[in-house]
Amino acid sequence: MLSAAAIDRLVWLGTAWVLLAAAWTAFCIWVDTDFREILGEEFPWSLPFVAAGAGWFFLTYQYGLGLLPLFLLALPAAFLGYVAFRDSKAPSTRKMLTRRFARKMIYLAAKKVGMEKLVEQWMPANSAPAVKEADIAVMILKKDGTPVEGQGAEGLDREASRAVKTVQQIFEKAIEMRATDVHLEPKEGEEVIVRCRVDGIMQNVLTLKGSAGRAVVSAIKVCADMDIAERRRPQDGTFALLKAGRKFDVRAASGPTSFGEKMALRLLDADSSVINGGLTSLGMRESMLKTLQAIVQQPHGMLIVCGPTGSGKTTTLYVALGEIDVLSRNIVTIEDPIEYRLENISQTAVNTAAELTFAKILRSVLRQDPDVILVGEIRDKETAEIAMQAALTGHFVFTTLHANDTATTVTRLLDIGIDTTLIQSAVTAVLAQRLVRVLCPKCKEPYPAPPEFRQKLGVPPEKEVTIYREKGCPACHGTGYKGRTGVYELMTADAQVREHIHNRAAESLLAQAAVSGGLRPMRDDGQRLVRLGITSAEEVLRVTRE
Repeated sequence: MLSAAAIDRLVWLGTAWVLLAAAWTAFCIWVDTDFREILGEEFPWSLPFVAAGAGWFFLTYQYGLGLLPLFLLALPAAFLGYVAFRDSKAPSTRKMLTRRFARKMIYLAAKKVGMEKLVEQWMPANSAPAVKEADIAVMILKKDGTPVEGQGAEGLDREASRAVKTVQQIFEKAIEMRATDVHLEPKEGEEVIVRCRVDGIMQNVLTLKGSAGRAVVSAIKVCADMDIAERRRPQDGTFALLKAGRKFDVRAASGPTSFGEKMALRLLDADSSVINGGLTSLGMRESMLKTLQAIVQQPHGMLIVCGPTGSGKTTTLYVALGEIDVLSRNIVTIEDPIEYRLENISQTAVNTAAELTFAKILRSVLRQDPDVILVGEIRDKETAEIAMQAALTGHFVFTTLHANDTATTVTRLLDIGIDTTLIQSAVTAVLAQRLVRVLCPKCKEPYPAPPEFRQKLGVPPEKEVTIYREKGCPACHGTGYKGRTGVYELMTADAQVREHIHNRAAESLLAQAAVSGGLRPMRDDGQRLVRLGITSAEEVLRVTRE
């Protein structure tokens, strides 16, 4: 017969065992639901957690309930371990190990017992968390400025609302990472991979599985006013984001792939410090900066900015426009599409469906008494000829062209059929550029410059030269780089360069003439940034060529 004390102890231990078993089961269910809601994927530790609970059940059955104290330590340790792991991946508004989350829990608990007013007395009103759906860190707005449904407690069904919230979390992460593009790419097995382009390099962010991925793509199409039923044809749309007082315009483009519909999203920050910072914010060397500032103030002529896609050509043109007094001069832009809204500047978008091409709009603009014209891109002979005629008749024209360097730009213009006389008369200067990643200031590490780099700089063997390379830390998301800057070469059309253009000289001869006129190749400009510790030698080699 068991004594009363033994029975009493057994009852307490049994009750504790049942409660702990229920707590462990609830914890496993919460882990599975929470992680799927946070990042849209299954949590890989769910099965081990369940297995650990089953193992504990077996041990207590085999060896008695004396193992309960160990489990009392294991449960909070597992909980804290999971919370720390999920916080490393969750958006800032969904983290749990924060003062904000603690305040929210205190506020909710106080409301349950009717003491919320007491809590509000010692908790500042502006820091008290809202009990309605927490703060929405990223607000999604449609093209007409109205908020998208499903971002609050009202509106859509649970699945659609979860998809909208996932979209918000993706954009919050993208903005936090300083991404310029977000791609949702369907893969085999009904997976959708979310990748962000950060500093020109694609990075995986998360994986959406099953119906979650399709729901997120549909939610984005609703935001961009696309047809969610059409999945076989490409579509375009726009919407906007609001985060912490900043507005981001988003260009959405969808298209079919072998595994489903892909979505590409371009984030445009109109409040970018580069756009508003003038030419000095582009990181040019002093001599080039002064030359370019003088060029953009000329009453007539043409500045061509060249480089591959994604090299920052349009940004440079916008910045150059910022150097001009918009109140005393009439500035008109023709773009496809309009990327940034500029004050006191007339901006027109190309619309091929309405037969509004660059050439047609440019002809119309010339009848509007412009002083400065920005042509987003020269794509054909007609646009190039009209733009150059405008440059010769008292207008200053800014434009871009896809070419590798300054000398190649002249060859490209000749290839599309422009007369050499027109080129050498109209073109004032050609600026070629690339974007290189900037080394993270918190983790970059010094090392001796390699012999080949010292040789190019003409450094004597006995002189030490220290340069920097990437390492990686949490501040730069482990990449070793944070931000980008430009490397440039500027060719001004002096008498010698114009003569070579008129004579259709080879690219090599034209390049030599430009160098004798003061041009420094992009790779030399990149080596300047390496010596200053701004970027790495490998990064300059990646984006430039001899």
